[in-house]
Formats: sequence, C-alpha cells, structure tokens
Amino acid sequence: MPTYELTLIMRKMARPQMVESLKRVGQHLYDTGGFIRKVESHGVRKLPNIKVRDGEKHNEGLYFMVNCDLKTNSIPTIMDEYNRDKDIIQKYIIAADEPVVSCPQNYDDELLPPAERPSVNELIKTGRRPPKFRKVWKDKTGLDYYPFHR
Repeated sequence: MPTYELTLIMRKMARPQMVESLKRVGQHLYDTGGFIRKVESHGVRKLPNIKVRDGEKHNEGLYFMVNCDLKTNSIPTIMDEYNRDKDIIQKYIIAADEPVVSCPQNYDDELLPPAERPSVNELIKTGRRPPKFRKVWKDKTGLDYYPFHR
C-alpha cells in the first residue's frame, strides 16, 4: 500500500469535540483497510481566505496532517465520506512516496571544469535557440567580398 499524506482543516471547536472528530476520521481510515503512521496537529490558524461550509463562514481552523497507508481504490470513498463530515472544512490527499534518487557510477566527469562536462554540454545544446534572423541577401557576384563596402 502506498503512503499518503492527508491534510485536514477542521472547524474551530472545543477539545472534546476535536478528539471525537479525529477519532471518526481515523476510524474511517481503518475501516477502509488503511493504517495510520503519524498524526500531527498544527493547531488553530487563521485561514488564508474565508471558507464557507454548510452555510457557516469560517475564519479560523484546526490544521492536521495524517500520514497513512491506504489502498488506492479506497481514496474516493474516503474523500466522499469526508465531504459529508460537517466538521471538516477542507481536505487533501497527496502521495508521500519519495522518489528513488540514483547517483552516477563514476564521478570523473563531475571533476572536469564545467565547460568540458558532458552533462553541462547537453544542457547547453537543449537550451540553445535557433537564430532569430538569417542572412536573406545573397550577393551573386562570385567574389569573396562585397565590392561596395567602404
């Protein structure tokens, strides 16, 4: 199962209600076959703009981040359930798997000056633009020089 980061913004409420709604969120994750790795609370923060949810305007919200392992086919059901939850103002699910970083096998090319490195030369070739103007006039004189130039 891939790891996901679930970001929740909940309405501002008393601590017992907050605990109850977090338990409800966690229980739904468990019911869909997921595992919770970590829960972080970022506290009460002012929202960047006024959010309207179920006819109520919210200026502040409780921010939570939940790292969890979920099945990919269970994400739509989780989002649907959280859409109907009145305590959740906003939610995001982001894949948190870190990409595999591969290092070059030898560092001899990296020790060269930048102008001689193959990787830098490839970047220069891809970044080079074709010239904006090209020579349109052809002299047709057969001479190697322009005879009317002073």
